[in-house]
Amino acid sequence: MSDFPSEFGQNASGSVGLSFIRVYNLWHKQVKEALRGIGLTHPQYVVLASLGYLAQSGDEVSQVDIARNFDIDVMTVSTILRNLERDGLVTRRTSSDDQRAKTVQMTASGRSSLKRALPLVEGIDADFFGLLGTDESAFNSMLLRLAGIC
Repeated sequence: MSDFPSEFGQNASGSVGLSFIRVYNLWHKQVKEALRGIGLTHPQYVVLASLGYLAQSGDEVSQVDIARNFDIDVMTVSTILRNLERDGLVTRRTSSDDQRAKTVQMTASGRSSLKRALPLVEGIDADFFGLLGTDESAFNSMLLRLAGIC
């Protein structure tokens, strides 16, 4: 008798959580390798892509906007932005609306990096998740439902 208290003790492949993390790790490895080729980490890419998405509105984008809209810890966003700023990919300044808030803008170099990174990651997504042979829109809807977004 085993002291391993899991209901999946003899059948780990029955665990949805374990299956999810294994799949995530495979996908994440591909993304990290692709981004390494253009000098970005995955978290840096996520923050740059989030900033690019939010900036489409033309409104100021704050660190808190990025954190709130993409479920990332505010301090994590701040640390990543500090590194992106050090690398010349973003600039931060005090908000004109709120002296306590920092707004973030992508530099020309940041836009160039994002322009190179987006097709890489979106291509990996299409290839990786395309293996499911299912409607990508339906699969994405299921993921968003799990995240409580729809």
